[in-house]
Amino acid sequence: MLMPALVPRYTAEEIRAFPDDRVRYEVIRGELFVTPAPGLRHQHAVLELALLLKDYVDRLDLGTVVVAPFEVELTEDSAVQPDVLVILADRASRLTPQRLMGAPSLAVEVISYTSKRTDRLQKRRLYQEEGVAEYWIVDPEERRVERWTPADEQPEVLTQRLVWHPVAAAPALEIDLVALFKKVWR
Repeated sequence: MLMPALVPRYTAEEIRAFPDDRVRYEVIRGELFVTPAPGLRHQHAVLELALLLKDYVDRLDLGTVVVAPFEVELTEDSAVQPDVLVILADRASRLTPQRLMGAPSLAVEVISYTSKRTDRLQKRRLYQEEGVAEYWIVDPEERRVERWTPADEQPEVLTQRLVWHPVAAAPALEIDLVALFKKVWR
């Protein structure tokens, strides 16, 4: 009789003890994910989105924008580092100097060849189950954004314009995706 191979399970606490060796260690429901350092196009997309989000959030005094590497601990066995995250004022009490304890208001992942499966499957499910209000999967190759909310079974796929309206009392942020991806591909 064959015995199933035992797959090690990790906690958020355990991955914090791993070496800082230019790879991203994340744990989702106890499963370890290791991602190599991203490429230039990925970093251009992260920077452009972070600048747009930071300008909007700061101008309206809505909260905080943080870029990776920064840990989001969603459960004892799930700690991830979204490329960009927004913590609105109603979730600010969960933010510490080391990490965010709980769901951000917005998580953004810019996919690359090595992260497509994890970002679209494991992270999406985790973010939906743990109450991340919106999750954007940014695909620079396809020049599109997939927007997910906790109740979605399919993403809203955007190629021209993304409108984010996180607070009813504030104006929406409108992102021209054509212009954004033009900058990313410069």
